[in-house]
Amino acid sequence: MSRWFEAAGFHLLLLTAAALLGWLSHQYNLAWDWSDSARNSLHPASRALIARLDAPLRITSFAPENPVLRGQILEVLERYRRLQPLIEIDFVNPAMEPTRTRELGIQVAGELHLSYQGRSENLRVIDEQSISNTIQRLLLRTERWIVGIQGHGERRLDGQANHDLGSLGAELTRKGYRVRELPLGTQGDLPANTGVLVIASPQRDYLAGELRAIERHIEGGGSLLWLLEPDQGPHPAQLLELLGITPLPGTVVDPNAADLGLDNPAIAIVNAYPDHPAVEHFRLVTLYPQAAALSLQPTASWQARALLTTLPRTWNETGPLKGRVARDPQQGELAGPLVLGYSLERRIHDKTQRVIVLGDGDFLSNTYIGNGGNLDLGINLLRWLSGDEGLLDIPSRVANDLLLQLSDTQGAIIGLGFLLILPVALFTAGGLVWWRRGRA
Repeated sequence: MSRWFEAAGFHLLLLTAAALLGWLSHQYNLAWDWSDSARNSLHPASRALIARLDAPLRITSFAPENPVLRGQILEVLERYRRLQPLIEIDFVNPAMEPTRTRELGIQVAGELHLSYQGRSENLRVIDEQSISNTIQRLLLRTERWIVGIQGHGERRLDGQANHDLGSLGAELTRKGYRVRELPLGTQGDLPANTGVLVIASPQRDYLAGELRAIERHIEGGGSLLWLLEPDQGPHPAQLLELLGITPLPGTVVDPNAADLGLDNPAIAIVNAYPDHPAVEHFRLVTLYPQAAALSLQPTASWQARALLTTLPRTWNETGPLKGRVARDPQQGELAGPLVLGYSLERRIHDKTQRVIVLGDGDFLSNTYIGNGGNLDLGINLLRWLSGDEGLLDIPSRVANDLLLQLSDTQGAIIGLGFLLILPVALFTAGGLVWWRRGRA
C-alpha cells in the first residue's frame, strides 16, 4: 500500500512540476541564439531602433490559413515583440477580408502592413533589414523636408545627370526623408517645414531677394548643407562672412591617391575622421574629386570643428592640373593636411542650429557617390543636420557557413564515397556478420 502512495505522490509531483513549467514558459519568454553571427536575433541597431517607439506599432500579416507560412512570418516578427511590448502582431486571411485587403493595397500572400501614429507602409520582403528600415521610415516620416534650391545650375536631388545628386536623393527617400526641389525665385521665403536646406554648387549668382531668404533661414536657426566648388560658381560673400568660412584658391592635389591605384591627383582622400557625432564610428575611405580647401575665421556665435581633413603631402594647386605639378608656396599654395569641410553649431531660439560647409559637391554626385564610403557619409551628414543621428543603418547579416564550396576533386571524392565506397562497405560488413553467425 505504501508503494502505491509513493507512486501516486511521485506522479502527482511530476504533473505539478510540468504544470509549473508550462505556467513559467507562458509568463516568461527566454531565448538563446547560438547560431553563427547571431543571425536569429536582432542586431543591436534594430534593438536601439525599436527602443525609440513611444506608441503602439501594429504589424498585420495578410497571410492565408497556412500554418507553415504564418509560422515562418511569426518567427521573424517575434524577435521584435519579445523586446518591445508596444509591438502588436496580427494575422488576417485575405480571402475573408477582401475589401480591407484591397483598400490597403495588399498584393502578395504574407505581405505586412505596418502602422504607427497614423502613418503606415506595406512590406513584402520579410527579413530584419527590411522590417527595421520600414520602422525607421515610419519614425522619420514627418513634414520636415530636405530642400534643394534650384534655378541657378545647382545639382538636383532628383536628377539623373552625372553631376546631379539623384542617387543620394533616392536613398534619402528610401530611408523616410521627404526630399523637395525648390525654385527659390518663385517662393520669396523658404517653407516653414524646411528641415535642411541644401545649396548644391550653384553656377550663377543668387538675386538679392534670394540671398535674403537664405540669410533669414540661417538667422532663424535653420540647418544648412552647403557644397562649394574650387574657383567655380558664385560664393556669396555675405553668406561666407556670416559663417566665417573662406575657400582657399585652387584645387586640392593629393599624391596619396596613387597608393589606391588612382591616376588622378585631383582626387583627395580622407581616411580618418574626428570624434564628431556626424562621423562617429565612421571608418570608410571617402574620395573628393576636384575639391576646394577651406579656412576658418572664428566668429563669436558659431562653434566650428574640422570635419573632413586630407592626408599629408596634399596642397591647394592654383595652376593648371597638367603634366607634372608641384607645390609653389609663392603662389599661396599651402601644405596639407587641409580641411575640406567644417561643421558649425550654435544655440539660437532655444535650439541647436547645425550647418555643414564642404569644399566639394562631386563626391555626392551620381558619378562618384558609389566610391568608397561616399554615400554612407552623405547620409550620415544629413542625419546629423536633421537631428536624426541616433537612427542607425540596419545591416543584413548572413552566416559564414551557408555556402559550401568544393573543388571538382573534392566533389568527386565525396560522390564516389557515398555512391560506391559506403554501400560496398555496408554490404561487406553485413556479409561478414551473416557469415560469422552462420558458422556459430
